[in-house]
Amino acid sequence: MRKYYGILLLALGILSSCEKVSKLSDDARIASFTIIDQTEGVILDKEGITINNNVVTIPLDYGRKLFPFTIKANMKFSSTTDDVISVDETPLNLKEITFNDVYTPQTFYLISESGVPHLGQIILKDKNNADITNFHITNYTEEEVGVTIHDNNIRINFKVDFDWPVTIEAEITRNGKVKIGSAESPFIFSGPNDKKQITLIAEDNQDERVWNIQVVPTIENSNFESWINVGTSKINIDPTPGIGLGWATANNSFVQGTTPVPYQNGYAAQLQTGIQNLSGLGIGELITAGTIFTGYFKMNISALSNPPLMTYFGIPFIMRPKSISVDAKYEAGVKFQQSEKIGQNSYKIKDLAGTDQGRIWVELLRWEGNGNLEYHGDPVEGLKVLGKGEMIFDGANTALRNWNNHTIPIIYDNKYKDLEPTHISIVMTSSRQGDLFIGAKGSTLTVDNVVVNF
Repeated sequence: MRKYYGILLLALGILSSCEKVSKLSDDARIASFTIIDQTEGVILDKEGITINNNVVTIPLDYGRKLFPFTIKANMKFSSTTDDVISVDETPLNLKEITFNDVYTPQTFYLISESGVPHLGQIILKDKNNADITNFHITNYTEEEVGVTIHDNNIRINFKVDFDWPVTIEAEITRNGKVKIGSAESPFIFSGPNDKKQITLIAEDNQDERVWNIQVVPTIENSNFESWINVGTSKINIDPTPGIGLGWATANNSFVQGTTPVPYQNGYAAQLQTGIQNLSGLGIGELITAGTIFTGYFKMNISALSNPPLMTYFGIPFIMRPKSISVDAKYEAGVKFQQSEKIGQNSYKIKDLAGTDQGRIWVELLRWEGNGNLEYHGDPVEGLKVLGKGEMIFDGANTALRNWNNHTIPIIYDNKYKDLEPTHISIVMTSSRQGDLFIGAKGSTLTVDNVVVNF
C-alpha cells in the first residue's frame, strides 16, 4: 500500500535546527513536577505523582470531573534539556496547563543539547470507579448491531438497515450506582443527534461520571459535516468519536491539502495536490497530495526522515462488508510532475508524460499482535489483510469531473474466510503516486457520503 502525506513546514524547520551536534548530550529529561495551584472540580492525589520516561502521571482522587480543568505547575528539566517545544502550532505553556477532559494528555517535545527530540506527556490517571464495563444489547443480535466503549462514550453501530425512532434494550455491567434522574434501559433514540446519558456514582458516593450513549453510523462523520477550526488556517477534519476512531488527514497541521467545500446543503471533503516551496530550508519544491483516511496522524519530528511512521491507518471495525460507496468527482491538474531527488536532502521538479490519477482504497484488517495496532501501510507481524478493494480515478477521463456515486467491491482472501476483521482502513488521495512526490498541482478529488455496504 502506498502512503500519502502533507509536508509539514514548521516541523521541517524544527528538524533543521535540531540536527545532531557532536560532543553534546543526547539526553533531555523531566527532572521534577510540582503542582502549585488548580481550579475546582477535580481532586488530585498530589503525593502520588510519578515521572517515568518523560511521562508525568497525575492520579485523580475523587470529584465531579468538572472540565476544562487547569493546574499551575513548577516543572523542571535536566541541565541537558536545551528547549521544550509544542508538537503543533498551539502555544506551549507548561506553567499553566488546561485539560479539556480526563482522557487527553498534554504532549510536547524536549530537545536535548545535541538536538535529539524526546516526547514528553502529562496525563491524568483516573480511579476505576463509576465505570460501565459492558453494554449488552438484548433486543438485537450481534449480527445486527455492534457496540464500542471509548472513554465515557458508548456507540451503537447498526450493521443492517433500520428506521428512526429506534429502541435499544440493554443489560449494563457497571461499577457504581445510577444517579436518580439518569436515563435507563430501554432507550428510545429519535434520530442520529439524539444522545442519552447515564450518570454513575461511585459506591462511596464521592465520585460521579456521565456516560453518553448514541446510535451512530458505522463510521462516524462519513458525510464529512464535522470539521475543526473552520474559517481559519488550521482547519482539520473532526476525528469524532475520538482520535484513532474516525477520519484523519496528514495535510492540515501546517499545510492545507484537505478542506471542506459546499455540497448538498452541507460539506464535502476536497483533497487537493499542491507544491510546497521549501527552498528556504535547502530542500526545494515538493509535490504533496491531499489525503483523508480512517485512523490518525501523529506528528513526530523524530520520524521526518520516514514520514509513514506518522500516519496510522485503521480504526476498530468488526464486520465483513461487501463494498463501500462514495460520492466523488475528480479532475487532474494540468502539468504532471515529479519532485526528483538531486542531493542528500534536495529536490527539483521535472515534467513527466501522462496524467495524474486519484485513488480510493479499502482494507479489512485482523490484528492478532500484542498491544494496539500500529499500521503504516507496510506488512506488520500479527496483522492479516482479510479483504481489499480500490478505485483509480484516471484524470484523462473527463466524465469523472462530475459528481457520481461509486461502489467499490471488497474482495476477500479465501484463506481467511473464517476470520472476522478487527479494523478497517479507508484511504483517499488526490494523487495516486503521492508517496513518490509524483502528481499535478491542482489535482482535486472531492468526496462525500462514504457508506459501508453489507
